[in-house]
Amino acid sequence: MTGPEKTATEHTLIGVYGTLKRGHANHAVFLGGSEFVGAGAIRIPFRLFGNEEYPMLVPDRGVHPVVVETYRVDAETVSALDAFEGQFGYRRVEVVPEGETEPVAVYVHPGPPPPGFVPAPGGEWNGEPAAFAGALARVRNADR
Repeated sequence: MTGPEKTATEHTLIGVYGTLKRGHANHAVFLGGSEFVGAGAIRIPFRLFGNEEYPMLVPDRGVHPVVVETYRVDAETVSALDAFEGQFGYRRVEVVPEGETEPVAVYVHPGPPPPGFVPAPGGEWNGEPAAFAGALARVRNADR
């Protein structure tokens, strides 16, 4: 994508859906000082999968809800997030959620999700083993 680069005083909206959310392992390290804008479901052409440890947002032909917390972050935070997420194969993409006009950046993995990952119920990952135990058991039983 070409266009004018953002200046150092401009900020980027980042939508987070996993370990970067409040109350999870990586929030304070990367987003503790960033401005919280809001939380809710955005509809984008990606699907959220997860296990009890972490989620994975992958491209999908359909448009699905993904529950995110949105933060306004500076260029330094974007660079730190890019480095952190990049080490796991995620890349930052800007999407315009269905019904919205302002882009939000999310971190996306090319997929496919590894074994043991199941679609996140309602497009929301909370990191609680119980939330994924039932779905994973259903997947395993269907394979028999």
